[in-house]
Amino acid sequence: VLCPVMLGACTQSAELQAPPPKPVKVEVVGQAGAAGQTDSFVGTLRARQRSDLGFEAAGRVVAIHVEVGDQVKAGQALARLDESPARWRLDNAQAESKAAAAALTERSTQLKQQEALAGDKIISATALESARAAHLQARSRLESADAALATARRDLALARITAPFDGEVVARLTQPFSDVASGQAVLQVQAGRTLEVVAMLPDAVASALVPGVKALGKSGAQTFSLILERLSARSDNGSLAQAIFRVQVPPASSGEAASSLRSGSVVSVELHRTKVAAPMTLPMTAVMPGTKPGEASVFVLDEDSKIA
Repeated sequence: VLCPVMLGACTQSAELQAPPPKPVKVEVVGQAGAAGQTDSFVGTLRARQRSDLGFEAAGRVVAIHVEVGDQVKAGQALARLDESPARWRLDNAQAESKAAAAALTERSTQLKQQEALAGDKIISATALESARAAHLQARSRLESADAALATARRDLALARITAPFDGEVVARLTQPFSDVASGQAVLQVQAGRTLEVVAMLPDAVASALVPGVKALGKSGAQTFSLILERLSARSDNGSLAQAIFRVQVPPASSGEAASSLRSGSVVSVELHRTKVAAPMTLPMTAVMPGTKPGEASVFVLDEDSKIA
């Protein structure tokens, strides 16, 4: 009777004194690098065809014929400077040109007379050369006056701003009867609904991009596809590169997207980058040398928790 009891006590004591499981290091293989991260940057929408219009010469604006939102045609007059100074210069240039033409006619007549007298040996060769020099000087004066006349006509024509292409006025930057400097923007126009996004990207991000890379744009609740079209080879401010993305609008929703996306809007540009796989480490004790030099093996735990 005592033997079974003693055997049961030994079995229970053996079970209680069993060593605990030995901890081992486990790493997941095959998923490193599959995940990615998204970097978000700020960009600005702008029309692909756009222009800032101003006068080539300084002056006072006397008329602006368009307002923001107006549709314009190529060659249409949009604004005008005070033309009085340009007209005065034109009148003066015309008078100079007429005087130079009359002087040349007179010198031409005198040259013919001097050549006839020289042929009869009435005047010396020196007098003839002097007449020829005076004639050449009169011709040069006429050419200079004609150039000044052409410049005055051009100045008068440039006292007007005309539309360079068919488009829409998107900004009016000055008011009538205000003085503007040469080249100062007065109006902004753009053509069509083709938009692009310009963003400044850090050099570390830009260096890994090539034209054709896809991105995602977000403006409010709307998302749209972007394709990197151009990337500057220069860094601005020492660490930023300009990137220009083409906006891709699906054909089915092109009308809706075109009406909601507006040039000048600030958008979010999201770039997807694949994470670099972290190196896998193993303790030396987990590597079992093979039978040949350079061969080794490790235990692998599969999805069914079986060791292979």
